Amino acid sequence: MGLRRSAGLGRFAARRPFVVSAADGTSDRLAVERAMRGRRWRPALSPAETGMLVVCGNPGPALAGAIEVVWRDMPEPRVRVSASDLEGVAGGPRPALDLDADMADRADDRDGLKLDVLHVPLGPVLSYWPAGLRVDLTLQGDVVQEAEVTAVDTGGGTFWTEDRQAASRLDGLSRLLHVAGWEAAGERAAVLRDDALNGPADDALTRRFASFARMVGRSRALGWMTRGLVKERLDERLRDIGAALEGGPVRPRETWDETAAVLPALLSGAELARARLIVASLDPDLGAVGDG
Repeated sequence: MGLRRSAGLGRFAARRPFVVSAADGTSDRLAVERAMRGRRWRPALSPAETGMLVVCGNPGPALAGAIEVVWRDMPEPRVRVSASDLEGVAGGPRPALDLDADMADRADDRDGLKLDVLHVPLGPVLSYWPAGLRVDLTLQGDVVQEAEVTAVDTGGGTFWTEDRQAASRLDGLSRLLHVAGWEAAGERAAVLRDDALNGPADDALTRRFASFARMVGRSRALGWMTRGLVKERLDERLRDIGAALEGGPVRPRETWDETAAVLPALLSGAELARARLIVASLDPDLGAVGDG
């Protein structure tokens, strides 16, 4: 059911859509983000905030099952639409974690105290989250003890081809800034990403990015929040974007296998909020993973 054909769906226009992308849904997701920005809509950070679910791409069975769980739990009245449906519509807080904790066990923490052990999945349906990724965490308090990563959805071919390297890094930068709670900067990175996709970078776009990069690099609050590994990755991404816009060489993104090999160790010992930043800093592209 397209939104253009449903007069009764006007009441959803003021809502904040919750957007879910399959690993092959990057193109649709970018179109949805542009449409929402043009209508001055803001995405919902949790499905509990809204009655509109926008699904981008073609989810495989595992991701489709997770989406169905979210859909059943969304408040009514509700509507589920595709990226093409959204084209017909006229028209804060840090991202909430999609937690579905099992019953807690007990174990000793590092000080010898008994703390609850929680088994918490992050993703695959989560705001500003790499499409197709699920991370299963074992937590004591808010500290990660163990992590297991799984590709629950793959795309069979990346959207981010060689001629889209700057836009690719800007897309990941936008997510990282949103996860860090800097929504205005995240949106600005998304605008730069869309402009970079419109064709070869010109001097004006390069200058705009350089100004933006200086603002991001000089932020003390962001520097403190992303200290260590995440800050290193942030700085690398800013350098890569600048190089790509100027036509220089850019280091290839890590493969899924490389990311899956290092991510559990990087998450171990991290606080839960920082775990989200670590994932965003790595920004795995499961769309590049072959199906099957």
